[in-house]
Amino acid sequence: MVPTFRFLIASFLLVIILSPTFAFSNRRHRCEISKPSIPTTKLSAVHHDDNIVTTHHATTSPVINRRKWLYTQSALVSSSFLGTRAYADGTPTESNGDAVIPRKVSTENSVIILGANGGTGRECVSAVLASGRPCYATTRSGSFHYYDYENESSPLRRTNPKLHEDEADVTSLDGLLALVDKINVGAPESSVGAIIFAASASAKGKTPGVNDAFSVDYQGVINAARCCIQRDIPRLVVVSSGAVTRPNSAVYKLLNFVGNGIMEAKIRGEDEVRELYRNRGVIEKGLGYTIVRPGGLTNDPLPLGPSYLEVNQGDDKSGRLSRADVAAICVASLDIDSCWDTTFECYLKDTAKPVDNVGLSNILRLTDPTSYKSGREGTGETWNELLGGLKRDFTA
Repeated sequence: MVPTFRFLIASFLLVIILSPTFAFSNRRHRCEISKPSIPTTKLSAVHHDDNIVTTHHATTSPVINRRKWLYTQSALVSSSFLGTRAYADGTPTESNGDAVIPRKVSTENSVIILGANGGTGRECVSAVLASGRPCYATTRSGSFHYYDYENESSPLRRTNPKLHEDEADVTSLDGLLALVDKINVGAPESSVGAIIFAASASAKGKTPGVNDAFSVDYQGVINAARCCIQRDIPRLVVVSSGAVTRPNSAVYKLLNFVGNGIMEAKIRGEDEVRELYRNRGVIEKGLGYTIVRPGGLTNDPLPLGPSYLEVNQGDDKSGRLSRADVAAICVASLDIDSCWDTTFECYLKDTAKPVDNVGLSNILRLTDPTSYKSGREGTGETWNELLGGLKRDFTA
């Protein structure tokens, strides 16, 4: 049956509002579309058993069987090496018990932002600088869009001594390693302490191996993880997407279709990151990751802060929040041990809805939170209270 024009418009609006791949501006009342892509790899097959899963990776292929994938629940990779089980929706294991202490990211350590010219990337640059840390705003071209207006209070001004621009191509592991080495040699007193992955496939880029979703949101995330592990960088923070493990939801299907497979690429990238960090040697070094799954993104200029937010683990709730709040969460996670090796969703708590009907709520900009409780929510007046109850994705 051919879709009606009204249905297509409604579907498009749902896509725009709900995902970190798109943004809705309160101030300008316009939609900004960014970073769809074309996948170029077959995803792993996932087998279910009462919501506990094992994942077997398929051989890389230039073609994705989308129909099969949409009816296959994405999952965390279970690790027979560590003797743990992971849940299909990202629900953490029961215990955080671990003798290993996470490595700290000191305020002297530099933080690299990958994808710094994107909306969320720029907010991450600003949040890192606000934390007092040196920041390397990296882009594919090497040119960062500074804040060049008269407002000298902006941390993004060109004269900020802690703000540096550099070139980084996430599709090149060698390039990322070389960047870290250059920073560490040039400023050993402020060596790299974290990488925040805020990159995503370009809306105009559909070139396989260069700027499509598979190259950026999948392979790029893996390259960032390997770079952190090989160079002993304490923390990797990945900005992913809410509903990424819900391929049967209308939200996922719409975003994946309009984004040319971007949700498929994101969940597979997440899975690979978790698998890399399950390695016993990586755990014993105190290296870790944080995967942040925001709801629908707005371009509100200032973060509201922890007291307005809710986090959840299980990918069954979502909402909306500003890019500035996402950036603040990413930077706050560097200082909180409970964010080590965790995956969680975030949104304004008064916009919280089950994933299956959050799209309409975001389109109408509702602020009546759902009564549904997953039992894994976190709220608080401070960042430590908000994020302090997170559970690790696996136990050693």
